[in-house]
Amino acid sequence: MTDDLTRTRRRFVTLTALRWFPTGVVLPVLVLLMRERGLDLAEVGIVLAVYSLLTATLELPTGGLADVIGRRPVLVLSASMTVAGTVLLGVGQNLLMLGAAAGVLGVARALDSGPLQAWFVDTVQALDAQADLRHGFSQAGVAEAAGLGLGALVGGGLVAISPLPQESGVVIALSTPFLLAAALSVGSLVAVVAWVQEPPRQTAVRVGDVLADVPRTIARGAALTVGRGPLRRLVAFSAALGVALAGVELLAPTSFATLLGGASQAAGPYAVLVTLGFAGTAAGSALAPALARLLRSPSRGLLAAALASAIAVLAISTPTLGVAATAFLAFYLLLGIGGPLLDELTHAAVESSERATVLSVRSMVLQLGGMAANLSLGALAGATTLTIAFAALALILVLGSLTLVRMPQPMPARTDTASHMAP
Repeated sequence: MTDDLTRTRRRFVTLTALRWFPTGVVLPVLVLLMRERGLDLAEVGIVLAVYSLLTATLELPTGGLADVIGRRPVLVLSASMTVAGTVLLGVGQNLLMLGAAAGVLGVARALDSGPLQAWFVDTVQALDAQADLRHGFSQAGVAEAAGLGLGALVGGGLVAISPLPQESGVVIALSTPFLLAAALSVGSLVAVVAWVQEPPRQTAVRVGDVLADVPRTIARGAALTVGRGPLRRLVAFSAALGVALAGVELLAPTSFATLLGGASQAAGPYAVLVTLGFAGTAAGSALAPALARLLRSPSRGLLAAALASAIAVLAISTPTLGVAATAFLAFYLLLGIGGPLLDELTHAAVESSERATVLSVRSMVLQLGGMAANLSLGALAGATTLTIAFAALALILVLGSLTLVRMPQPMPARTDTASHMAP
């Protein structure tokens, strides 16, 4: 049994790294590519908002779908759409094409938001109901951050050495990371097919089953989220976190491009900074269990990390490169600390049949927060200054953190034992 648990955790961690490495490849050049295609910051925000809107709209249906038909087929579909959307994003030349690519990737993200974690938890608990999950989440957080960070370094380096033209073409130098990311996503798809195995369903799933069961699963997950106090708090915090994450991803590239002398000049240095940021996230994920023990509660650890993150967000807007870069790194370090603790609190509040759906609820509000940030902050920064936009982000994160104050330990509802024994 110990070998099975170790193998399951190792596969979960590896699949997490494979999932996020391609995202890291394109992340530092995403905004820069769209600016090179002629989009202003407000239009970039619209493209990113399309992604967030599609993801948020489909979070609950796709989460329910994973609970009904299984985690594996949903993950396969997600990986396939990621390949298509990434290629389209790399060759898109106008707002319409880039928005369409963002929509495809938004659907893929909605499909991907919960099934892998749900598969890991279900598999581990089937082997040993008392098995520790915190270290698996922590290691996966490290793998996610490492994949993003290494990918960012690769993506920035590719732009520097790409033989493609800098501008005026369907495929330009800034497109190179997207083509590589699509190829890497094919590798992730192969790994999912090989490793994500589930016990056979008791009955064959038909279209009618999906249509009937998914809405019921969605309604149950939504009712749990609204009616269960700890989940309600965690979801509210996730909305504020979504605003902060999207805001930093939208504003930071432009801010650092200004400090570094322009978009083309910033691609390489910013990719290095993003890599270091995700290295900080990996370190933070590894430190999360220790902080929870030190503060004697995962919710206290999450609160401390969130409040410190708000200070870091505000400091990113400073006009001094060294201070801004240090604050950027601190923000991602603190994100790493908070991620596993947020996962632990969420999973402690749900049962297996609710797991993927509730994760999708949390991801949905994260994306809605991101959509609000993308639609508003580009316009706010254009009408005022980047500093004011960053200050608004910090305030929202502080307000969201207040939901974690004196949060009770979440306790999942238990199914009546008699129901398992009934004929």
